[in-house]
Amino acid sequence: MSDGSVPARTIAYSNQAKPRFVNLTRPGKLDVEFAFECIKSLSPWFNDSKLCVASEKGIIEETFAGVCLAVPKDEAATEMTLGIVSDLGVKAVRIDFSESNTKEALIPLLEGLQLSGVSVLLHLVQPLAQAKQMPNSEANEAWKCFVTDTLASFAGMIEAVEIGTTVNRAKWAGYTLDGFISAWETAYPLVKASGLPLIGPNVTDFEPQYNAGILGMLKDRQCLPDIHSNNMFAERAIEPEALDRKILGEWFKHFHGYDLIKKLRLIASIARRNGVSRNWSTCAFWTLPRIQRILVSSEEQMADYLTRYFVLCVSEGSFERFYWGPLVSHREGLLDDGTGLPEDRSIRDVVSYYSELPGESEQWRHRPAFYAFKTIQSMLSGARYLQRLSGKNGLEVHAFEKGDQHFHVVWAKNGGLARSTDIYAQVDLETIESIYSRDGKVLVELPEYFSESPVYLSWRRSETVELDAGAALEPQTVAARAEEGCDYYSYRTDVWSGMVTARSRAEADKLIEALKPDVITSVSSETSLRNARNAIWSVENPLALNQSLVVKKPVRIAWHKRILDRRKPSKSLRSWNGTSELQRRGIETPKVVAYFEHQDRTQLLDNWFICEHANTHISARSFFIPFANGEETVEGFTFEVFSEQLIEFIRMVHWKGVYFRDLSGGNVLIRIEENNRLVFSLIDTARARFANQRFSRSKRIADLKRLVHKLDPQRQAYFMEAYLKQENSHFTAYDRFSFWLYAFKASLKRLKRKLRKNLYSRIEK
Repeated sequence: MSDGSVPARTIAYSNQAKPRFVNLTRPGKLDVEFAFECIKSLSPWFNDSKLCVASEKGIIEETFAGVCLAVPKDEAATEMTLGIVSDLGVKAVRIDFSESNTKEALIPLLEGLQLSGVSVLLHLVQPLAQAKQMPNSEANEAWKCFVTDTLASFAGMIEAVEIGTTVNRAKWAGYTLDGFISAWETAYPLVKASGLPLIGPNVTDFEPQYNAGILGMLKDRQCLPDIHSNNMFAERAIEPEALDRKILGEWFKHFHGYDLIKKLRLIASIARRNGVSRNWSTCAFWTLPRIQRILVSSEEQMADYLTRYFVLCVSEGSFERFYWGPLVSHREGLLDDGTGLPEDRSIRDVVSYYSELPGESEQWRHRPAFYAFKTIQSMLSGARYLQRLSGKNGLEVHAFEKGDQHFHVVWAKNGGLARSTDIYAQVDLETIESIYSRDGKVLVELPEYFSESPVYLSWRRSETVELDAGAALEPQTVAARAEEGCDYYSYRTDVWSGMVTARSRAEADKLIEALKPDVITSVSSETSLRNARNAIWSVENPLALNQSLVVKKPVRIAWHKRILDRRKPSKSLRSWNGTSELQRRGIETPKVVAYFEHQDRTQLLDNWFICEHANTHISARSFFIPFANGEETVEGFTFEVFSEQLIEFIRMVHWKGVYFRDLSGGNVLIRIEENNRLVFSLIDTARARFANQRFSRSKRIADLKRLVHKLDPQRQAYFMEAYLKQENSHFTAYDRFSFWLYAFKASLKRLKRKLRKNLYSRIEK
């Protein structure tokens, strides 16, 4: 296909100009046609409820979950890959194949997969330079020869062929609109003549305008795919259940309500409107660097995400198959390639072209996501999806039946906890036949709390299990991922409630007995660390000799705070939540141990927060005050060296979505380790706020006003210029004025406290 503008475009791509999928500056006939088809399929009167009929919830095929492979580079990699696929239990794979690969390298893998009964989707990828030249006749002829030769060689060894490569990503695919249509029309009769199903066009992510426009154009040309393919990524930066904030922004995500399930329905309805009834998602993953922007334990988070993603996808029913990929990769693989280096993404993203299994096969390492995939494949293959028992307010419970049993997959949103006895009746908990972790390990005991890591609960099919009417997450509570071997345990009486973290229920009971409210009330002068608005003191750790814990309890709350904070969690729970959020983000802070609070919300002073002792008395204030007084070095550090390390820490804190709001020098504790490395730790976390992206410059500046308050103006300016340097910003005159204004307000507060103290002294006399 071509229009009058094709030759000019071809020349531009020869000169390596950046390609566009739709030419907005000089639209041709195809661009206009694309826009018309897009508008037609996405018209407001075509809402989801009209054409997206709920799919029949039949038996889940064993091919529902596939994995993406690449061509192995040697015989050892081929043998290793076949063994891994067998161990994984997967029955469907997708393999990228291009002119840069050799048939000799692929044939042993295809033969091995065929013997194992694994279905192969062969994804034919046009080289980037060639795709940029389409629809040039020379490039088109080369593509035709490649498709013809590949089908002649492999047609008897594969299940289907996919044409199209992230067609809405011109940088990765290389196609213009007319270039892709030409490539499709060239390949279409060849694939149909082979008798193989044709899959396409491989739109990536959720951009329904491309599905609508391309399918409409293919329908007009009578060359629709047999199965519609879309790389169905979810909200990858947060969690798979999340509403997509990228559509209209954070503020409007609840207005449109597009989560993974609603996205699947819309994409399927667009395909149905254009005459295609079957849908596959042919690639999706969650890269470790994307997770690490915010969260720690990235490999565990990836495994949680994978399980939750597949359960949600199966629950919707309009897509038949979901491929996870790639199998081996440093950034996003089920297996780490062992190189420690990311793939070269200077030309193409791995979602566009997975060219080769990287690294040496003997160095490949199984990640938790491998075992999570293996478990989901084993549990869901041959099962029937029944219903989503809970999907609101962060608690997810999905019901399946298989053989003579039915089972639930249960999890909470990231950072959430749900108490098992608040979800199920005791009789139902007692009749559970088996409990499996996310990774397929048999759990001897039911966890007291369900967390973001899914759990499988199984009953006899004859048992009727319903959720409690009030099933919900622990209100206003945040929990970090429990350390290996540890878990969360509750404490509830008629008067008190709380939570502890321990290695067992027996250990938890020992902690509770030593730390519960009616035991821990006494404070001596020897154990007191502070006594102002909050009393802070140390206590013995009942589980470890010669170790201390720190207790924090409010002593007084201003009258206006009693009004403004009446809907907020107690101060102890706010401290628990703030500390837990820092732990989730990998920011050092004394770890949570317990919190207790009065059941009567009007008893604002009756709550305790307990954490580990930081075991240091050095803080940022210990450095700032001597530096402000003119000292050249403190603890062996110059101001410049100290500032460099502190700025690196604060920048990391802000980058991970923390607006601390109480970042005073006394709340930044410091340990000095070998090689003069400073390790920073944050305390007094109750006021902190958290997001899944960096806060605004103004809020970060507000944090730093408190931090450097004790410094003189010259050193404040030096510190701020160094902090702002990486974002190409400067410490402006307005910033300097705001720092002066903060110092003035702080001096008024000190004067007010001094006058109040003097007044109280006179009254006492």
